[in-house]
Amino acid sequence: MNMNPDASAPEVYPSDRFGRFCRSLSWGAVLAGLTAALALQVLFMLLGAGLGFAIYSPITDANPISDLGTGAVIVHGISAVFSLWFGGWVAGRFAPKGCCVGWLHGFLVWCAATVAGVLIVSAGAGWALGDLSKLVGGGLSLAGKPAAALAGSAGDMAKDAAKKSTDTFSSFIDEATGSPASGTKASATIRAKREVGMAVARLFAPGQDANMATNRATLVKALTDSGMSQADADKMVTEWTDSYNQLKADLTAAKNEAEAKAREAADKAAHVLAIFSLCAFVAFVIGAVAASLGGCHGACRARKDEVTPVAVL
Repeated sequence: MNMNPDASAPEVYPSDRFGRFCRSLSWGAVLAGLTAALALQVLFMLLGAGLGFAIYSPITDANPISDLGTGAVIVHGISAVFSLWFGGWVAGRFAPKGCCVGWLHGFLVWCAATVAGVLIVSAGAGWALGDLSKLVGGGLSLAGKPAAALAGSAGDMAKDAAKKSTDTFSSFIDEATGSPASGTKASATIRAKREVGMAVARLFAPGQDANMATNRATLVKALTDSGMSQADADKMVTEWTDSYNQLKADLTAAKNEAEAKAREAADKAAHVLAIFSLCAFVAFVIGAVAASLGGCHGACRARKDEVTPVAVL
């Protein structure tokens, strides 16, 4: 027994509905909407630049959002939303007749515009999509700056500490052997400088705290062998030790201060990146909604044009 009230109407199975749904898509209409959206966005970008809303450098600045005025954000946001809405409207308007998926054509316009924007920015031609695309590229580039700042700061501090330590050791050696007694042979002066230099390096080398007394005695002996009295040698080594300890304290304080500043800069960059990511997410969602609504409106307009009778004069 046939339970179908309309036996003459063919049954439509889910696979048939899916096939009709797929056949209702028009990639030509999507391409037309994408072209219209990009062209309109470029037009608005040129207008905004002419009015002075695009004076900032999001690629080179450490904080591109701080250089971007509120008026510029509003203008670029409105222009992007309107461009996507119009692109979706074009796609929905030129979708196949009887199409009920205008929103999908608009959404595909947004998808294509997003992918095209990412590809163009990655290719180094972000200017083609306007300042908004450059802002995206500048914001994403902030992700690697905190780690780079920390690494650069640590490397600079290590080089500075090594240079200051070398200069300090050289000054110690020059102080002890720079004025040899009259009649001293050149070979003896060179030998004294070598022995004092080795003793100084051994005394102040890292990890030699356990051998401090032995290394100190060695340095005092090297100084007395160069012609200095025992009392003067002890006094000079004490002064050198105090100077080097003060140098280490100063370097440690400078290192801690540099690390604190680097962490602060990294925290600020991470905070800016988090805010930027959230704002970008909201902006992309608004763009997707605008393009989908434009597609619906364009499809509705197409259906109205189909059923509206044309007056014959």
